Amino acid sequence: MSKSKHQETPPITFVAAGNTDKDREATLELLLPSPGFPAAAQLVADAIQKRADIAVLDFTPQSISVRFQIDNVWHTMPSMEREDGDYMLATLKRMAGTDYRNRRARQEGAFRAEYMRVKHSCKLVSQGVRNGERVALYVELPKDKIETLTDMGMPKSLQEKLAGVLASDDGVVLCCGVPNEGYTSIWRGMLNACDCFQRDYYVVEEKSRTEPEVINVSPILYDEQAGETAFTPIPKLLLREPNVIAFAEADKASTVNQMVDLSENNIFVPTRIHGKHASDGVARLMVSKPNVEKLAKQLRAVLCMRTIRRLCEDCRQPFTPHPTLLAKLGLPVGRVRQMYKAFEYEPGMVDENEKEIEPCPSCHGIGYRGLTGIFEVLLVSDLYRQAMVQTPHVDQLAAAARASGHISIRETGVVAVAQGITSLEELQRVLKK
Repeated sequence: MSKSKHQETPPITFVAAGNTDKDREATLELLLPSPGFPAAAQLVADAIQKRADIAVLDFTPQSISVRFQIDNVWHTMPSMEREDGDYMLATLKRMAGTDYRNRRARQEGAFRAEYMRVKHSCKLVSQGVRNGERVALYVELPKDKIETLTDMGMPKSLQEKLAGVLASDDGVVLCCGVPNEGYTSIWRGMLNACDCFQRDYYVVEEKSRTEPEVINVSPILYDEQAGETAFTPIPKLLLREPNVIAFAEADKASTVNQMVDLSENNIFVPTRIHGKHASDGVARLMVSKPNVEKLAKQLRAVLCMRTIRRLCEDCRQPFTPHPTLLAKLGLPVGRVRQMYKAFEYEPGMVDENEKEIEPCPSCHGIGYRGLTGIFEVLLVSDLYRQAMVQTPHVDQLAAAARASGHISIRETGVVAVAQGITSLEELQRVLKK
């Protein structure tokens, strides 16, 4: 970034921290002419424009490195000179209502910004570290309302496959994903896909880990601090004769065994656990050593989602895939004639006429814009149940799924690549994590 004194201030306005309007206005009057204000305004505007929900600045004695998290991936931004960065940080800290002179203690504050007529809440967290100071700026970005499996990108064929299971009168359905990569979304999407108007649905949650309510799914809370478990409220809940009781967490053998017992008594039981793919979720469920025979008998299906970046449609680059690549991906030769990859912009790039190339205005040179999901719906077969009981290792479970004709999350990801939704490199990145 250029020196603050030479920077033009972007069209952004702020509401500083303060107890009253007068306090907030006084802070802004003090900061507007300060040498750090243009750089502070530019940092926040850049984060918003590039759709970065987190900006991390690492201050060392020599310089300041800057990273933006965009669509769950970290990107290195141009570094800053230390003098400019110190002025900028002092401005941000005063804007957020924290002590700009304290570079060691952990501090947290907040302010608001308006850019291109959109208002954003911003949180600033700073903490002294061994070699200097680390600062994180969290920006609240406007997000599309994503509630249904269609919103998340699940193909209709998989939704139809899942629909029959979600209409079951009993049994257990396991939902899995990776934290911050669809773990919450797929759970809400599954609950929204249930027929909550024809049956009585309840979801059991620990009171400190609740999530936004799903329409017509009544939350039932318990308090771990008071010694309660997920099954403390169940006897009273059963008096209401529920059709469905969902459990947001399945972390203990006793909890899993009780869920299975419920499912044997004409209650449909969805539950959730961390997992990179369906068989990984099942293997994790069995780590706590529940009654595997009973669980295998009652498990109906496993649903998994991973989030993946969408290629920017304005700058993605087409290429003809080699037959060897198609064979490796399991795609018939001739079926897919064109794939796409991200355009990797670098400052100073020129075209064939030696004219400098500008970054794509849609993705700002990232090559990707927005997120979607890749999914798998594993219908539990007798062969899979046998593997759960006899060889409950994730590899053996996955092999049993393949032998039963299951389409893996990797295979649905390959379809997304073939359709030009994402790139092969992005699919590899997600599945390797």
